Amino acid sequence: MQSLRSRTSHFEFVFNRGDDEGHALIALLAHLKSTRTVGVGPSNGYVRSRPTAVRRRFAYDRDILRAVDGLGGIFPEEASPEPWTGLGDVDIFFVDARGGVLGETVTHEQILITTQDEGHADR
Repeated sequence: MQSLRSRTSHFEFVFNRGDDEGHALIALLAHLKSTRTVGVGPSNGYVRSRPTAVRRRFAYDRDILRAVDGLGGIFPEEASPEPWTGLGDVDIFFVDARGGVLGETVTHEQILITTQDEGHADR
């Protein structure tokens, strides 16, 4: 995540279960402006569109990183019996100033895909 930070202009959070309203992350970021879109198309880790998933887009702000960290990070510790951190089933997209995706998480698979991985799609 740190390597993407300097090029990130926006963060997009995809609430795969559509549960953004009342989510702890949204509460922590209530002071920041976001756009909300219901329904997302296919992406890495998802072969079909998800009409009930919700996307929240925020301009880059360090409070976003602090909020994710405060919820336990993106993925649980390896030894954790829990499948999620306090972030839950939420994927994060790191978007540059031109709207290009620099990287994204696939939370249910516990992986981070970056544009550097594009040549390694067979993993």
